[in-house]
Amino acid sequence: MIRLKKYGVLAALCFTVVTLGACGKRTEAVITDGEDITDTSVEYPTLEESHEDIFTYNDLKVGNVTYLMTEAQVKSILGKPTEETENNNEKIYSYNELSIGFEKLDDDNREDANGTYKVTRAASIKTNDIFSRNMKVGDSVDDIIKSYYRDQNYQNHLYVSEDKTLTYGKFLYGEFTTNELEKINTKDPIAYGLINYNGYNSIETAESYNVEFTYFDGKYKGSQATIDDDFATLNFEIDNNGKITGISWFYYPEQK
Repeated sequence: MIRLKKYGVLAALCFTVVTLGACGKRTEAVITDGEDITDTSVEYPTLEESHEDIFTYNDLKVGNVTYLMTEAQVKSILGKPTEETENNNEKIYSYNELSIGFEKLDDDNREDANGTYKVTRAASIKTNDIFSRNMKVGDSVDDIIKSYYRDQNYQNHLYVSEDKTLTYGKFLYGEFTTNELEKINTKDPIAYGLINYNGYNSIETAESYNVEFTYFDGKYKGSQATIDDDFATLNFEIDNNGKITGISWFYYPEQK
């Protein structure tokens, strides 16, 4: 099911391995196999209902730059990049610690070598780059939880391996990830939020971890959702003090 797609120069967006673990891949961001790390923590109390929205395409922004903008639109907002790199119908604008990535897309926003460069990703480790819902590097993981929807019982909703011997993290909302698409066979929109332990057995023991959101809008080219449909992700890298150290988002256009 996993479609590996290398984005060449867009790898420059990968400021850290953890933050952009899925850089250039149509797959779950970072799920690390290893020793038996089943979480045996105590039951957490149910929280108050969240009234925030789930992550959607509307969250693909940084400052006034949004996904699918053209090069001219980006330059009118950010000015000329400090560095520009192009390779294989892909391009990166670097503004010091902020990077904006483009792909050539047609009028329907599908990949096209003769198309127009449009924004498909952004990443930053700067504290003054403001992402959706006013999130920025230096904010806390609690700020993420407050700003995006989460289930009332998310602290007890573990994301575990099929044989239940490995705990990968916790679902903020949703029931499955892109890794399970072939088994689910759904025509519905897909949305989930995940606290990814990155191979550790808990947030408390992790040197760093990710908070990740994924969204498919339900407009599929076939009879069910596949990894070749368009979708989006938003990733926050968190250090062991609960602070955001990197933010990135990706729009993956539909594959022809």
